[in-house]
Amino acid sequence: LQAQISMHKTTLLTRMEKLKCYSEGSGETSNSTFHIEIRYTDLFVTEDNNFTDSSQHEYFDLASRRARIYVHQSCQRIRPSQLLSPQETTGQPPKRVKVKGIAGIGKSVAVQRLVYEWAIGKSMCEFTCIFDLSFRELNLIEVPISLLELLGERFRHLKDALPDLFAAPGSLLFILDGLDEFRFSLDWKSRDKNIGLKSKLPVSELIVALIKGNLLPEASIILTTRPSTEAPKRFFQRCCVVLGFEENQVKEYTTKFYKDRKVAEKVYDYISNNDSIFVLSFIPLYCYIICTAMLEFFLGSQDVGDFKSLELSPPRTVSEVYFCYLLTTVKHHGLRASGERSTSRSEVLSQAKQQLTNLGKLAYENLLQRKIMFSRKDLENYSVTPANIQSTFLCQILHPVKEEAVEMFSFIHLTVQEHLAALYCALNLFSQEDITQALNLWCFGLQPPSASSTLLKQIDLNMDMLDSLQMFTRFFMGLLRTRLEKQLDGLVDPSQQEENGIPNGLGLWFQDQFKHREMKNETALNLLHCLMEFHTNETTTIAAPEIKKLNLFKMKLNIVDCAAMHYVLKFSPHTLQELNLGYSNIGNRGLNRLRPILHRCESLYLRYNCLDWQAAILESAVLKSNECQVRKLFMCGNNLGPEGVNELWTALENNTTVEELYLDITGITEKGTENIVNCLSKNTSLKILTIVGNDIGEVGRKRLREL
Repeated sequence: LQAQISMHKTTLLTRMEKLKCYSEGSGETSNSTFHIEIRYTDLFVTEDNNFTDSSQHEYFDLASRRARIYVHQSCQRIRPSQLLSPQETTGQPPKRVKVKGIAGIGKSVAVQRLVYEWAIGKSMCEFTCIFDLSFRELNLIEVPISLLELLGERFRHLKDALPDLFAAPGSLLFILDGLDEFRFSLDWKSRDKNIGLKSKLPVSELIVALIKGNLLPEASIILTTRPSTEAPKRFFQRCCVVLGFEENQVKEYTTKFYKDRKVAEKVYDYISNNDSIFVLSFIPLYCYIICTAMLEFFLGSQDVGDFKSLELSPPRTVSEVYFCYLLTTVKHHGLRASGERSTSRSEVLSQAKQQLTNLGKLAYENLLQRKIMFSRKDLENYSVTPANIQSTFLCQILHPVKEEAVEMFSFIHLTVQEHLAALYCALNLFSQEDITQALNLWCFGLQPPSASSTLLKQIDLNMDMLDSLQMFTRFFMGLLRTRLEKQLDGLVDPSQQEENGIPNGLGLWFQDQFKHREMKNETALNLLHCLMEFHTNETTTIAAPEIKKLNLFKMKLNIVDCAAMHYVLKFSPHTLQELNLGYSNIGNRGLNRLRPILHRCESLYLRYNCLDWQAAILESAVLKSNECQVRKLFMCGNNLGPEGVNELWTALENNTTVEELYLDITGITEKGTENIVNCLSKNTSLKILTIVGNDIGEVGRKRLREL
């Protein structure tokens, strides 16, 4: 048995010690591999509170989850190698563990790392054997099969050892990777049957029996899946969610990505100082895309051709990052080495035009149907030939297990599909009318009354799908600006005349939405992001003054959301009647991002936002400003502490605008009331002050009575 286990470990090492990296390498290949120790960076995993909103785009749900957990720090961090560590409640290791996370968050790579560490004897040593099974491979099993047959086929070198291994099932670990890619439906409500190792079942029933414990209940199981795929929590003793990288892990990954440490430092500094890119970088695949996109800017290639000016203006927005990524991958790999370093941008795009057009159409039409996996026939319907296409855009993700030539394809990430779909639309919607009708359709589900573009005809959008089109819409706005700036030359049909006045027309469209339309908080925020991606002063100057109130109450906002608010509202000359960010978890960093516009908010709601004494210092500076127009300030539920509120009392000494101040449950102590009488006695405008839920003591109460 030892000899066969040793052979099993050797086989696993051959498969697991290399990480495949897309769109790298040289010559004819577009993929390269790195040893797992060189590129692997650990993930931020925590216990799952089972909160997910299936109508939301995966990325936005993750961003809101991070905003809640990360700012509060109220979570137990779990290293992937600790997934089966004993639980605090029972002291026993869990038998069934579910790990969920969005596409690109690193689930499969983390699983690969676990298997690799077991094979070299570094972790999971309590298990005699690990069986790793991917649902991509299980999709190929069409006929009923027993677990014994399945493992005998998948791990032929272990076939003779299986009876001995099953004699001690408690020492076995099954890793089931990628439930979201399984093409068979799972019946979790099926009646429990007495199932043995030799019982022949459809593969879907076999998996359910294994997870529920009807088959091999003593064995341990780790299941990975995306949040949108149902796997009932009741069957698992531990449920975890992968939140990607922490800030120090982004730095570690960047350092590993580039051989040149100085280049790595430049790129990391750029990432950490750019809010939009900084938030993206927590997702490992986004981090990879960002690092690839930055190759042109920081590796000295900016002296060649029309890339010379790029280091002067690296990508600022999400759509710019993705376009740079696309350009880099097409230039170096999509052209099968025919593109030289000096090839101009328009020539690069011109050579890839047909491929990108076909891919874009495939991406767009299937995005509207929420379809992300494609057969060979699907690709051929769009004139996409798998033999000729590079993994930069599309990679084979279903590998044949036996001899059958069964293949499925997917974009390397949902956002890459969304970006190519947006590129296709940006290249085909030219008239002002088509552009605004498209936005009406994608943002509000309004069918175009008389669309001239085939892109908008006969599209039946389900209203609950609109939230999942938000990233795509932002990409479209960014790429539309790229086209207007002549950056898509080579892809744009020369016969298409650019219509004048598109920025002005879009400004009027956005103005109209803010002026006349009642919209959900998510939709309002998405429009702000669209304006930021379009990044055109003329458009934003027209739209911004119509925003009189902005209510994002109970939306979990990240730093990019704050950046979008700041970008748009700085173009408005008017006072904002109300900015409601209550229960939004923006933290000090988010508040600091909004700082330049806070003085113009008459009613400012910042309740329960994970703010501390530093935020109070920032807010006191706003109140001291000669331009301050704040009349109502709600700071309840933030840990401002005695130092923080003393800053506020000092700021109010000469402030003449604030009439109402709400400081309930803000950690005020007796010390925090020291200068309240002296400062507020000089104030001439304050009418209401509430400090309920603070432990101010007898002296504090005496001071309040005096005040």
